[in-house]
Amino acid sequence: MKSIALILICTLVFGSARAQEDTTAVKVMKKNVVTVTENSEKTQVKVGENRGVEVITNQRGDTTSIRIGNRNFDVIDNHSGTKIHVTKETREKRKNYGKFNGHWGGFEMGVNMFHTSDYSAYNGTSIGEFFDLNHAKSLTVNINFAEYAFSNERNTIGLVTGLGLNMMDYRFDQPMTVTKDPASGMLVPVYLEEAGFNKSKLNVSYLTAPMILEVATPLKFNQHRLTIGAGVIGGLNIGSRTKIKTDDGKTKDRRNFNINPMKYELTGRIGLGELTLFANYGMTPLFKDGKGPELVPLTVGIAFPNFNF
Repeated sequence: MKSIALILICTLVFGSARAQEDTTAVKVMKKNVVTVTENSEKTQVKVGENRGVEVITNQRGDTTSIRIGNRNFDVIDNHSGTKIHVTKETREKRKNYGKFNGHWGGFEMGVNMFHTSDYSAYNGTSIGEFFDLNHAKSLTVNINFAEYAFSNERNTIGLVTGLGLNMMDYRFDQPMTVTKDPASGMLVPVYLEEAGFNKSKLNVSYLTAPMILEVATPLKFNQHRLTIGAGVIGGLNIGSRTKIKTDDGKTKDRRNFNINPMKYELTGRIGLGELTLFANYGMTPLFKDGKGPELVPLTVGIAFPNFNF
């Protein structure tokens, strides 16, 4: 599954991987972030140590089980077709000890696009607009592994901060990749042969820290309050690479590609229970000034904040 591949990108940019027989664990701050287990019966990918995201595929390949929090999605493929069976595990209600329930820590996935694009840096050259994306496959995966909240006495308003790992894929919509021109140092496109071409993308990773003001409204559904949040997320670039896949194999190139070393974005969030919708509106261009097109990102997605790593 594509989402599994995106989650495993973190093994290349952050943390440490430890292999023991058929198990590989990726750790951040002494906590398991991703654990991959393979044996003769199944392949299991688990995000988080407790109630995180878990994907299990049996070796026959006819059943894939996806668990998000306490919900299970079983995708069964047999002679009568493909069926999806949804179940919900019962949990013991945990007592509220007066702590504010922030909505940062957890797992997020979104779609990348640009709300601003400017190619004036290429005026006087033969290079036109080239950073054309396949938006359906230009995805963001966020693993927010630390959260801290400061609230009022009634626990209705809180200031939430923490740390996270942000991995952004920009999938090109045509046979091309990007590189730095050795003469000018600018980012330039490199067009590829269509024969045997499968896909090409730019991946950029950040260590992120938010400052979000959250309000728990009086509106409720099944004992869950509707929450609204807004704030700023700062990011430190910790890696970038291009990846090209053809019939002959994969090619990866790791360099900075003129990516801005820092970014910040405005975020808006609305949540209810185990589900949060978010939009991150970039305030800094993806590339350094004058070294690439002025592309300012916008990410819209869905978050599952109610589990701990």
